[in-house]
Amino acid sequence: MGKARFVFPVLFSVGGIAAALYIMYRVTILVPSFEFFPFIQGSLFTDIVIVLGVAIPVIAIEYFIIALPLAALFLIGSRLIKSAAYNFSIMDIGKDFGGYRMLRRSATPALFSISSAGLVSGLIEGILAGNFSSLPPDQRYLVGLSITLMGALIIMPIALALFIPTWVLNDAGIVTYLKEGQMNVRQCPNTEGVGRWYGSMLGGYSLLAYPIAMASAHFIGPFIIGDISPTPRLLLISSLWTIGIPLLVMAFIVPVVLLNEHQQKRSVGFIQRFARGLAAKEVEKPVIAAKGSKKKVQEQLPEEPAKEDLDY
Repeated sequence: MGKARFVFPVLFSVGGIAAALYIMYRVTILVPSFEFFPFIQGSLFTDIVIVLGVAIPVIAIEYFIIALPLAALFLIGSRLIKSAAYNFSIMDIGKDFGGYRMLRRSATPALFSISSAGLVSGLIEGILAGNFSSLPPDQRYLVGLSITLMGALIIMPIALALFIPTWVLNDAGIVTYLKEGQMNVRQCPNTEGVGRWYGSMLGGYSLLAYPIAMASAHFIGPFIIGDISPTPRLLLISSLWTIGIPLLVMAFIVPVVLLNEHQQKRSVGFIQRFARGLAAKEVEKPVIAAKGSKKKVQEQLPEEPAKEDLDY
C-alpha cells in the first residue's frame, strides 16, 4: 500500500474544513461574540475558530490516550456478553485499505455526531439568544443552520471515543463465531468482527436518528415552530444543508482516520496480544478456489480444522 491512497482523503479533508469554516464565517460574522473568551474581541466566528483550534489537538491526544484502552474494554465486554455461545479468534485479514474506505470509515461517526447535535444545540441557542434575536429572520435562520454544524463538532470527540476502538478491533481481525454446540439450534452460522458488532449498533442509531434530527432542526423548528416563512429558497437551502452537513463533519474526522492508519501496526499488535491473553486463537483466512478448479477450499477454525473438496 503506497502513499497515493492518502491523497484523496487529504484533499477531501482540507476542502471540507475550508468550506465549513467559510460557511460559518458567512453566517456568523454579523453575530457579536458572546464573550466566552472575554479577553478576545471579535465576532462569534472568532470564538468558533478558537474552539476548533483547541479541539483538534485534543482529539489527537484523545486517540493516543483512550483508543487502545477502550478497544480492550470493548473486547472484554463482548467476551462477557457472547462467550456462552461464541468463540473468539484472530483472523488473518487483508491489508488493502484505500482512500475510499477511509472516507467510508468517517461517515458513520459523522452521522452519529450530527444526529446527537441536538443535545447541545439548545444550549448554544440559549447562549446566543440575546446576541442574534434582533437579526432579520433570514439571518437568524442561517445562524440556526450553522448551530447544527457547531453542535455536531462539539459532539464529535465523544463520537470518536466510541468509534475509534471499533476501527482498532476491525483492523486487528478480532472475530466471533458460533460454538459447535450452538449449531444444533435453528439459527444461521454467524461469524462477525467484534468491532463491526459494536459499530453496527452505533451505526443503527445514527441512520435512524439522522433524518429525524435533520427534519426537526432544519424544517420543523424554523418553519413550523418558529416564525420563518418557508419560501422555496429557504426550503432549498435546508435540503442542501441536510445533504451536505455530513460531508463537512466527515472532513473533520478524516484526519483522525489518517492518524489511525499511521498508528495501525502499533494498535493492531497491542490488541492482538491482548486478545491472545483472553484465549483467542488464530484463524487462517478462507481460500476459495476459482470456478472449475480442482483446488480445495480450506478454512481452518481454531478448534476444528476442516478441509472439504468442493467443485464449483
